[in-house]
Amino acid sequence: MDKTNHHLHKPVMIGEIQADGQFSVVWQTDGPIRAEPWSPFIPGNDKKPDYAVKSN
Repeated sequence: MDKTNHHLHKPVMIGEIQADGQFSVVWQTDGPIRAEPWSPFIPGNDKKPDYAVKSN
């Protein structure tokens, strides 16, 4: 968990669904990936803070 914003760092897995409904992992990262608090694909998000802000 990130100490500044409480976002979780998690591993990324890509899988395929088997005939019995279970998942088979076909690729995964070596370790957890740091979360991005805001989508880089939405205009204006680059100006938002990546830490918790107290609201009034």
